[in-house]
Amino acid sequence: MKLKKLLNKNIMVASLTTAVLLSAVAPGAVSYGAAGAANTPLQFQIGSKKATDYRGEYTLAVAPYILNGVTMVPVRALAEGLQASIHLDSATKKITLAKDGLTVTVTLNSDAVIGTYIKNVKLPAKVTAVKGTTFVPAKSVAQLLGAATLWNAKEKKITLQAGESAQLFQFNFDQGEDGWKGDFADLPVDYDPAIYELKYARELLPTTANKTNFGLKLNGMNRSDDLFMYVTKKLEGLKPNTTYEASLSFKLYTDQSGGMMGVGGAPGEAVSIKAGFVSKEPAKSQVNEGGHLYYKVNVDKGNQSTEGADMKIVGNMVQPNSDLTGFQPVAMEYSAVLKTNEKGELYVIIGSDSGYEGLTTLYLDNMNVKLLPKQ
Repeated sequence: MKLKKLLNKNIMVASLTTAVLLSAVAPGAVSYGAAGAANTPLQFQIGSKKATDYRGEYTLAVAPYILNGVTMVPVRALAEGLQASIHLDSATKKITLAKDGLTVTVTLNSDAVIGTYIKNVKLPAKVTAVKGTTFVPAKSVAQLLGAATLWNAKEKKITLQAGESAQLFQFNFDQGEDGWKGDFADLPVDYDPAIYELKYARELLPTTANKTNFGLKLNGMNRSDDLFMYVTKKLEGLKPNTTYEASLSFKLYTDQSGGMMGVGGAPGEAVSIKAGFVSKEPAKSQVNEGGHLYYKVNVDKGNQSTEGADMKIVGNMVQPNSDLTGFQPVAMEYSAVLKTNEKGELYVIIGSDSGYEGLTTLYLDNMNVKLLPKQ
């Protein structure tokens, strides 16, 4: 199970070499800590022993690496660079990281993790020893502790930045789908796949000379006077039954010019882009309408150009410069206030609600969610 982003307050990450972990013989546990310093980003580069933090550039014993799409970094460097405290239990090989009221516990040679508000979840890779240095999944551990992460695919660099008082979730899909799911609704249950051309996938963004930046693709032909294509993601590790101020920003890539004609409406203006946050998992089910079965989503999204209680219109499929051909990015934003469920979960959903009876293709990238407990 992929780890989601958790509460914040400041990056706290931890470290310790395997040699220390295995050689600690004193009864009880060993603790390490760092004095406070400036909230400066920490940066690693895959395959390089050079790292930077508030002290400047320094040399690592072992270089960071990627394991099955997961960026692995030395925990000692994380702790020293991000001012984290560490509690080591040499008997159980557990390392507990703590800072500003948040804790996370990981175990050598295990993918198990326990956090302030989560348990019974797994890291995307095991905590591993390489040449005497302990490595952890950088993004998962950092996000669990409220840190923002930024991946530069071209330079193969990961930057970790302490958060503010809000939890930040960031997704750019260059290393995977990050737990997002895609689906389709508002179409007959017995639809013909050959003519609907439905597709959800993680693919390279269709921009000039792009070989490294990925996004989530939705593709579908509206054959039923209506088609809703959407992606959704569960955000967990939040405080249960708590009201949050939620904000979302993302980029939509579209190739549709404005002012065009089409059956049912224009291919740009008649396709509404909607976004929302809900406390239950968005899912489609079969609904009888006029003696015919249709797939409908269990979220109040409204219909086409009409908004619903759960989803609001944030734009449409018109590209910013109709004089240019090809896909262009459009920045979109949404905000809401809502309460988490009893498990401390929220779901974000983004979709296109089409009145245009034709083919719509879009890509989504650079999704950022900010959640701030409401005072």
